[in-house]
Amino acid sequence: MAMMVAISVFTASLALIVWKPKGVHEAVVALIGAALLFAARLLAPEDAAYIWGFVWNATFSLIGIMLFTTLLDANGFFRWAALHIVRAFHHKQLRLLIGLCALAAAITVFFNNDGTILIMIPIVLEVTALLQLSRRSRIAFLLGVGLMADTASAPLMMSNLTNILTADFFDIGFGEYAETMLMPGIVAIAVTIAVTAGYFGKSIRKEESRAQAPESFPEPASAVSHKGLFYLSWLIIAAIMAGYLIADKIGVPVAAIALTGAAVQWLASLAVGQGNVKKTLRGAPWLIVVFALSMNLIVYSMYLHGAVSWFPNVLEPMTEQGALIGILGSGVLFSLLSAAVNNLPAVLVSSLAIEQTIGPHYLPFASLLGTSVGAKLTPIGSLATLLWLQLLRRGGIDMSWREYAKYGLLLTAPILLCSLVTLWLILM
Repeated sequence: MAMMVAISVFTASLALIVWKPKGVHEAVVALIGAALLFAARLLAPEDAAYIWGFVWNATFSLIGIMLFTTLLDANGFFRWAALHIVRAFHHKQLRLLIGLCALAAAITVFFNNDGTILIMIPIVLEVTALLQLSRRSRIAFLLGVGLMADTASAPLMMSNLTNILTADFFDIGFGEYAETMLMPGIVAIAVTIAVTAGYFGKSIRKEESRAQAPESFPEPASAVSHKGLFYLSWLIIAAIMAGYLIADKIGVPVAAIALTGAAVQWLASLAVGQGNVKKTLRGAPWLIVVFALSMNLIVYSMYLHGAVSWFPNVLEPMTEQGALIGILGSGVLFSLLSAAVNNLPAVLVSSLAIEQTIGPHYLPFASLLGTSVGAKLTPIGSLATLLWLQLLRRGGIDMSWREYAKYGLLLTAPILLCSLVTLWLILM
């Protein structure tokens, strides 16, 4: 009975998060679900303490990076970069696609995946509308950037909430993480560009000779509100990267590094008349703390009451067939789990299963690829994809789940396969 209640609460919560009736925030849905489980005595206070220890560093890291990216965006940092690419390639639209995908990859790697969606999708919608591209070509640009928000999130730890959660669970430091995941992540980025350009290249080339495209776009420098703040941003980015690298050695949580970087940028913005206090605080994703805690409590309740006891039994035989089969099999399994139930719940299920099986050392890294790259197989796989679909609708482009699933399966499968094989080569 307890198991059925836990599964029902999870299923209902997930359905409401996807459906978003009357625009209700996913954090509210998850909080209500967790509260129901506490009321039914399927969760105890010590469970909340355990899950808080699992999520606090990751969620506050995400808040710090999102605050930082919001402040950079307010000063025109990302629009400056996009205008450089658009001015250079607006008459060579296949190159423009590659350039914008590369920019999306850089934002994902050095900031985070949700920030990439929020920053890049409005820019891509605007640019492709000005170029008067067909729907299929606009989809190519939007899909390439949307894919990159997750497929490019593997190389560094802070690029995705799921990365930090996994790294914290298995005590993987920033240096060890980068040493193992940098090459699989770079391969995932390269293959994302290759499959997107390869699949849509023919239709994009047909539109390159049209005369409707604007002859020029604004100077990149015109996007920057304050040059001194712009140059300072580069120094803060470098300092954050250095801080991440030494954080594990000096015993400082990565959340402290991210929040400190955001605070310095914020104070500098205030000093030059930017960075409105109320607006910045209102724009911070505080509810991600509630969502991460509540959703993981719901998943943990299923774990406690045996709803996911089957998962270690499926995972363990794969690890007995050698490293290559183990990495490929577990990576696909983690991907299917993420695609079916969203990658945030999948992280906790995967991590607990790996801990239970006491499997090979490569399993946490295979799960990282499964919960980032593999999550793109379906619209429900990551919150970034759901946000992407929402922004597309606001921009006048409707994409059904069936249409996305077609692209998701076709484009994500080779990206996942190549990144998993690269992981095997690195670890072996």
